[in-house]
Amino acid sequence: MFLREAWYVPVTFARQYGSRRSLRRRQLSQLNRMLAHARARVPYYRDSPDYRTGPLRSLEEVAKLPVIDKEVLRGRSLEELLADGVEPGTVPTFRTSGSTGRRVTVVHDTRSHDYHMAACVRRFLATGRYLPTDRLSHIRPFAPPSRGFQKAGLFRRHVLLTDRPMDEIKAELLEARPQVIIGYPVHLRALLRALDAAELTALRAALKLVMTESELLVPEHRALLEREFGAPVHDEYSAFEVLNISYECAHQRAHLAEDRLLVEILGPDGQPLPDGTEGRVVVTAFMERAMPLVRYELGDVGRIDTDPCPCGRRFRTLRLTAGRVNDAVLLPTGRQLYPDTFLHLAATFPGIAECSVVQDREGSVRLNVVPSGPLSASAWDELAAGVRDRLRTVAGCDFPLEVVRTDSVEITAGGKGRFVTSEAVVPRPARTAPA
Repeated sequence: MFLREAWYVPVTFARQYGSRRSLRRRQLSQLNRMLAHARARVPYYRDSPDYRTGPLRSLEEVAKLPVIDKEVLRGRSLEELLADGVEPGTVPTFRTSGSTGRRVTVVHDTRSHDYHMAACVRRFLATGRYLPTDRLSHIRPFAPPSRGFQKAGLFRRHVLLTDRPMDEIKAELLEARPQVIIGYPVHLRALLRALDAAELTALRAALKLVMTESELLVPEHRALLEREFGAPVHDEYSAFEVLNISYECAHQRAHLAEDRLLVEILGPDGQPLPDGTEGRVVVTAFMERAMPLVRYELGDVGRIDTDPCPCGRRFRTLRLTAGRVNDAVLLPTGRQLYPDTFLHLAATFPGIAECSVVQDREGSVRLNVVPSGPLSASAWDELAAGVRDRLRTVAGCDFPLEVVRTDSVEITAGGKGRFVTSEAVVPRPARTAPA
C-alpha cells in the first residue's frame, strides 16, 4: 500500500543510525514474535518438535534451531510452508531465479513487503548519487508492477527485458539516455561488448551511477564496469526468499538490512562464527508472516566485517567472497572451486569475455569460454592451453579438463548467468545444529 510504504520510508532511514543495543533488542523481540506466529499458524513449524520451545532469551539462542535451505522448500508442499489462510497470488508471490536449475515459489505478506519496498528507497539514496527524479533504466528478466512512488512521479524506471536481443536493448538505452542503469553483472558485461566506442561515449554522457544485483560481483568486474561506464558501481545482495539483504553506501560498503533481518555466518559444523570469519550465510527475515523462513541458508559464502563504516550507519557490513557453495567443482583432492574462481578467470585472463563450467558425475570438467574477440585456430589453441595451465595451478592438482569455445554463457529462467553446473556429489554440512 502506497501510504504504508510512505510511512515506512523515514522509519527505515532512522533505524540505520540507531544504537546496536536497541537494534538487537528489536531483533530479539521481532524474532520471538515470528517464532510464536510460525508455531501457531504454519504447519511446517507447528508439526515439528524442533520448534516447540519457549521465547528465546538472547539472539545467540537461535543457534539451537535447525537450519533450512532450498531443498526443504522443494521437498515440502507450499501449503505446509504457508501460514493458515494465506492464498498465493493475493499477496506478493515470486519464483526463485533458478540458478540451481530448479525454481521454487516464495510468498511474502503485504506488510513485510511494503517495509522492504520502503527500504529500497533507502538503498538507492544510500549511494549518495541517486535522486528520485533521475532517469533510470533497469535491465532485468521481468517487469515488476508499478508501485505507489512511481505513480507519484518518483523512482520511475524504464524496464528492458533480458530475453530481448542485446542490439534492441542497446538501441533503447541509447534513446533513453539514462542517468542510472541497474542490471545483473552478466547482462551489463554483455551490453559493454555490444556497444561501439561512439555508442559508449553517448551512453556515458548522462550516466552517473551503475547498480548491480543478483549475482556475485568480483572486484575485477566492478573495476571493469566502473572504467567502461565511467560511473561508480554499487551492488545489492538479495534473494527472492528474503528480499534485500544488503545495500551499499557511498563508501561501497554493503550494509546488512538488520532492521528486518538476522544474519548469521556458520562454519562447517553448523555453528555460528564470529564476525570477520568466512562461512555460510544464513538469514532470518523476522518481519515475515505469510511464509516465515527461520534460519534460511542461502548457499552463499561471506563474512561480516568488524570495522565501522565512515558513513555512520550502525548496520554491520557483509562481504561475499566465493559465490554459491552449492555450485562448486569437486576436485580429486576433495577441494572445491566456487563460482568466484571462474568469474576471476574471465575478468583477468586475456582474450576471455565470459566462461562457465560443467562437471559430470565422473568428475570430468568442461570449461565453456566466450572469447572477447575473433581468434584464429592457433590463437584459440594457445588460449585454451593457457587456461588449462591457470586452472590446474589454482586447483593445485591435475584433473580432467576440456576447454570449449562458445558464443554465450547459459542464462537461467530467472535471468542469472549459470557459471557452475556440477553433477559431482559434494559433501554437504548438516542442516541442523545440536540442541
